[in-house]
Amino acid sequence: MTPAVCFDAVVKRYGSREVLSGLAFEIQHREIVGLLGRSGIGKTTLLKLVAGLEKPTRGKVRVQARRIGYVFQEPRLLPWKTTLENVTLPLRAAGLRLNEAVERATRLLAAMGLSEFLQSYPSQLSGGMCQRVSLARAFTVGPDILLLDEPFSSLDIEMKNELQAMLVERLAVQPATVLYVSHAPEEVRQIADRLLTLTAAGTLVEASLQNTPRPDGKPERSGVRASCSA
Repeated sequence: MTPAVCFDAVVKRYGSREVLSGLAFEIQHREIVGLLGRSGIGKTTLLKLVAGLEKPTRGKVRVQARRIGYVFQEPRLLPWKTTLENVTLPLRAAGLRLNEAVERATRLLAAMGLSEFLQSYPSQLSGGMCQRVSLARAFTVGPDILLLDEPFSSLDIEMKNELQAMLVERLAVQPATVLYVSHAPEEVRQIADRLLTLTAAGTLVEASLQNTPRPDGKPERSGVRASCSA
């Protein structure tokens, strides 16, 4: 089967600075991959290449997905839109009728525990609640690939654990290929099939899951797959 994501000898430069150096790896459909590495090392650049927001300087990025969901470290909600409006916005942009968009968004927000806040504005919500809205917005489009760019790093440990549990529950209902960026291994190893670390040299190395039990009971996977179908 063609992988969901394939990097084929990908190099990414900004001027004379080489951020990614000859990356070659695959992510299989519905695989959950944690991407680790220190801040500023190029993890977000890798996500942008998957999303098509950036182009490689050299090499090829192949993505098999009809829809991609993206959750950022900051919720990035429109401050003049209500919770419901922020989540219906991508559905309306995709061509759904208003009543269909509202129904789907309302259902997702209820699953995130936000039924009482549909008409609230971002300024009226806590940081954790705003990030729940952001998660709902990403899932409402039915993503084949979900990109998470340190989505819980600004939250306290209790809220981080709560949202992590919500993410796991949602993925059980809406399975997706996940690329989860973090600089904290403990944040992703509980749900990841594999952990990859982006090094200062712009290359990837396999990181250990340390036999951590997965809450969903799925078997662990390993190995950086470096062969891509043409």
